[in-house]
Amino acid sequence: MSSSQHFSDWLVNAEQAARSGGDFVVAILERILQEASACDASDVHFQPGKYAVEIRFRLDGVLHKIGELPSEHAAQTAARLKVLANLLTYKTASPQEGRVRSNRVPNVLKEMRISTAPTLYGERVVVRFFSEENRFHYPDELGFSDDLLQNLLRTIRKNAGAILVTGPAGSGKTTTAYALLRELADRSETLRSIVTLEDPIEHALDRVAQIETPHQGELTLRDMIKYMMRQDPEVLFVGEIRDRETAEASLQAALTGHLLITTFHAGSAADAVGRLCEIGIEPFVLRSGVSCVLCQRLVRRLCECAETPKSREPLTLEIDREKFTLSAYRLPKGCPKCGGTGYRGRALIAESLPLNDDEVMRGVLDRRETSTLRNLAKQGGMIPISARAVSLMESGVTSPHEIRRVFGGN
Repeated sequence: MSSSQHFSDWLVNAEQAARSGGDFVVAILERILQEASACDASDVHFQPGKYAVEIRFRLDGVLHKIGELPSEHAAQTAARLKVLANLLTYKTASPQEGRVRSNRVPNVLKEMRISTAPTLYGERVVVRFFSEENRFHYPDELGFSDDLLQNLLRTIRKNAGAILVTGPAGSGKTTTAYALLRELADRSETLRSIVTLEDPIEHALDRVAQIETPHQGELTLRDMIKYMMRQDPEVLFVGEIRDRETAEASLQAALTGHLLITTFHAGSAADAVGRLCEIGIEPFVLRSGVSCVLCQRLVRRLCECAETPKSREPLTLEIDREKFTLSAYRLPKGCPKCGGTGYRGRALIAESLPLNDDEVMRGVLDRRETSTLRNLAKQGGMIPISARAVSLMESGVTSPHEIRRVFGGN
């Protein structure tokens, strides 16, 4: 059954609930959120338009239109979602953000974050589902290749230095950072003092002091990092580096005998180093303070219904500014199990800059271009993320279409 047919059934059920004394909007929203949770959507978008409110699910990183609600229900839909998150229903001219605890919506066990924003045709609402707490607990459950996993486990056992988990938005950086924190808190041979600064706190971690950074007031994230140094931490997690001040304060902690874990937006491991230099971080700080630069992406896994193309001609494609020729690959088909998308679940691919290589570090100190740093890293033993993507395609895990979507290129 197609998603539009599903949605039509939900509308009928909601209308029946309304006729029996219930509330149409309450009933349909419960059904939408229950279905989104059941199919493991990461986000639900309520997109208001001139004639209807479009409902979209983000499944395995890709948006899908599920159906539409009549525009006459737009205001009530936004108001109901704000009630769930304890937001101000009358405040419609400025953005709001709130949290919905598990089970607030019947049969939805995941917690949700509600974000609203005013648009031309009414309030746009995005619901973000936090991942289940019993999933992806530790680094060895994330799908890292053995060489990267062992390097990560060695690095987090150090007493100092920074671990930068990089990648674009939606690449699983926070999931990886949480897994590293759980490894330290649960599997470390000695008890360690672990403090986090997050915005927002997505999951409660045992034996970890988690602090949500303030959105208002005089204290900046840089101030919070400096203040936390007086709390005797051995491990510090900073949710994300967004500016020079945060980067300087974070790396200073790494230079003064603390293990730092943080995330940073960058397209590759070499790009992360280049961007930090561009915002004003001195190369010698990177050389002395950074232990690991990890860059990762998430790609959709092909469903078992995938097909091998009839044509056996090699396929040439560009990944991360490099060209590759594939002799074997599979393509998505679509079946009831994958909802017609051709994909089910996601796989992790990553690369790690070899900062222990003399040539790479010399390139960092000399402020070499990222393309040069990437080449030096490959000479130093780094398997680039593009090569790992090719391996996934040739083994039939994912498709060229998906790699093009995630990396861009031709």
